[in-house]
Amino acid sequence: MDLKAAKAELREKSRPYQTYSYYLIIPIFIILVFLLSLVGHNKGTFGTIVFVFVIFAHVWASKLDLVRKRKHVAPILMYVTQGLGVILMVLLVTEVSAGGTGNIALGLSSLILIPIEIIAIVFFFISANDIKKAYPTMKEDAKAARLEYQELRRSK
Repeated sequence: MDLKAAKAELREKSRPYQTYSYYLIIPIFIILVFLLSLVGHNKGTFGTIVFVFVIFAHVWASKLDLVRKRKHVAPILMYVTQGLGVILMVLLVTEVSAGGTGNIALGLSSLILIPIEIIAIVFFFISANDIKKAYPTMKEDAKAARLEYQELRRSK
């Protein structure tokens, strides 16, 4: 086997395990960002990092054929949350510039975005479980492919 084929096999065999890992880590990051926002930290950069991870996980999950279609629900809910967040921030800026306090827009964001994120967290865990059921030997397959690739790389 040549190096290119081994690298492609490594990518293919490690994809389920990487996706599974992301689907478990993203909900933890979402909860962490929420807790940081309660303490008073700015969640802008953390939210952007989580959003980038969601995009990566969604792209990788779309290439997993053995997993059910509900693997797309959690990332789509996160996309909806991001879109609604932008709209609600525009409402917040409009309200504050009109002389208001911004409490209405913040209240709306709490009532709309937090339940959607909670549902997304649940679907991330459900999808991770689906990935685990569809690929029961994913960790061993990824390790074996990585060892084979490293051996070929060292031999050349």
